[in-house]
Amino acid sequence: MFTAAILIYLVCIVGIGIYFKRYVSGVEDFALAGRSLSLPVLVGTLFATFIGGATVVGWTGSFYLMGIDWWFSGIGALLGIMAAGLVLAEKFRKAEQFTVPDMLAMRYDQRSRYVSGFMIIIGDIAVITVQILAMTGILVTFIGLDRLPAMLISVVSFTLISYFGGRKGVAITDSLQAFLIFGGLMTGVGVLYYTGGGVSMVFQSLPDDYFQVMAKTDGLGVFNMAIATFGTCAVSQSMIFSSIFSAKDSKTAKKGLFWVMPLAFFGYLCAAGLGYGGRGILGPDVVPDQVFAMIVTSVLPPFVGGLLLAVVLAAIVTSTNSILLSASINFTRDFYQQLMKREVSSIELRRAGQIAVAVFAALSFLLAFLMPSIVTAIVFAYTMYTAGLLIPMYVGFMWKGATATAGFLSILGGGGTALIWYILNQPFGLPPMVPSLIVSLLTITLVSAFTRKPSVEQLRVFDA
Repeated sequence: MFTAAILIYLVCIVGIGIYFKRYVSGVEDFALAGRSLSLPVLVGTLFATFIGGATVVGWTGSFYLMGIDWWFSGIGALLGIMAAGLVLAEKFRKAEQFTVPDMLAMRYDQRSRYVSGFMIIIGDIAVITVQILAMTGILVTFIGLDRLPAMLISVVSFTLISYFGGRKGVAITDSLQAFLIFGGLMTGVGVLYYTGGGVSMVFQSLPDDYFQVMAKTDGLGVFNMAIATFGTCAVSQSMIFSSIFSAKDSKTAKKGLFWVMPLAFFGYLCAAGLGYGGRGILGPDVVPDQVFAMIVTSVLPPFVGGLLLAVVLAAIVTSTNSILLSASINFTRDFYQQLMKREVSSIELRRAGQIAVAVFAALSFLLAFLMPSIVTAIVFAYTMYTAGLLIPMYVGFMWKGATATAGFLSILGGGGTALIWYILNQPFGLPPMVPSLIVSLLTITLVSAFTRKPSVEQLRVFDA
């Protein structure tokens, strides 16, 4: 049952992605779907990308372990989406650019483009590596494939959709998979509690302090969880801004983010339902990372378990497609086009983006195959670019006084502080995001006071 469901799903979704090759001509088609995404498609791709494999599997285990306290991560994520919608969505779409580094170059200068583009690409490759390992684990566990064939199937599935379909193929497959994720999660949660004897029966088996705020953590822990997810969602190039640039207009971009907030909340609610149900039915002795797998294999009927497994695959594929395309667009737009000493056609840029998709997928595959033990370290690259970009993006587009040099140094200061804090093993129990944001904010405010003021051209972004 699991084998047939997984293989049929992968073949269908890759086929749909490849079908949209016919709609890809130049770089704007490949990178941004011709800036044509309607509100339903935009909301679908955002929802499917937000509710990724980490949310379905990882957050299920976190809710299982921490009870109500893990909701502080959900609150941080929702506030991050809100911040992007309120502050940046319309400005970024009206600017008619392709990437976050494009916007930073407009607001500051080319130095900010190159350093932010490099950080985003490294962070995206790190996350693609993790997604390959996550999907490999599913194929090995539930189908019984050997590790190498499972890894090859994973990376080929991701690559074909992004390579041929571009943003249009990714957005359409994401939207279709959004229905599977939404319906599958709702069905899985419902059947889980039915199997456990009903909500009241399951909840009677939970610890007395399970729904007591800060029973599993303290104020610092609450802040750490919230700021980490807030920063990721407020800055993420692949999850938010690549879709914003692809919306048909600025109003659609802003509406898309506000529509996705209740849907993301629903996804988090389902992960909480699975986690709480798993704790009530399975007891307290399951390793959090294994809770989802135990629910699928030991609690749910095979058909429903297979459906939830398809949900995870859908979540992994949607997230990875967006991230892989994000990395390729950043390379094409922020390095290839900028560094060429001649006029570059739209067709050439599209081809360069497709080559970048293949190269980054291959690089991620090699990292996953040769060095899986360093996954925790390389994933930190994603945190580092979030820490480096959060302040320059939001302060720069809200405050006209931020200067080009201040923006550039703020990116370096935030990212560099995150790296140092990580190497020092998080002194005082603070995650790298906290000192990074402090340093980044101090840098952009103090340096702006002593460096050349922004030009009229640099402040033109405020006209949007």
